Amino acid sequence: MFWNGTGAVTLGMLAEIRWPWLPALLLGSLLGGYLGAHLAIKSGNRWIKRAFELVTLLVGVKLVIG
Repeated sequence: MFWNGTGAVTLGMLAEIRWPWLPALLLGSLLGGYLGAHLAIKSGNRWIKRAFELVTLLVGVKLVIG
């Protein structure tokens, strides 16, 4: 929590905070945390690691391609 708060304060001082995005970001964070924990308990860490690798790869490809 400390580092998240520090990052938020720094961003607020250096850039514009887009407040309308906050509800979607909070909802995504809460749902992702809940689903990740639920799937880790139900399916094991191996499945979570593979899903994380796939999502990371897809995001990386999207960033490179544009």
